[in-house]
Amino acid sequence: MSVAEENRAALTRAFHDLETGNADAFMALFSDEISWRVMGSSHWSKEAKGLANVQKDLMAPLFARFATPYLNMLELVLARGITIATDGRRYNNDYCFVFRFEAGKIVSEREYLDTKLADAVLGTG
Repeated sequence: MSVAEENRAALTRAFHDLETGNADAFMALFSDEISWRVMGSSHWSKEAKGLANVQKDLMAPLFARFATPYLNMLELVLARGITIATDGRRYNNDYCFVFRFEAGKIVSEREYLDTKLADAVLGTG
């Protein structure tokens, strides 16, 4: 098994535990030097560097808002698109694809991307 396959397997096991509210395996994967970035422009969008700061600045305030155990199901794929538009401008966008499977087939997909970049380079119509 390659390192990438081992990492994917460890992360998959950790997320399976999160499905039942057990965060121990997930937390065990964090490096002391972890950098966690919450994307967007909301109050919750920020970056914390270092395990202690991630726990203090991101997780503690977030989990303080939950009245029930936090459950999380793994269903995403990250990707980076690199291309040149027909007018010659670069269109390099980052994506998070969220897939839901049933019986081995994708039944839904959500795509997160820089929509302002898409509008600016690809147009709106």
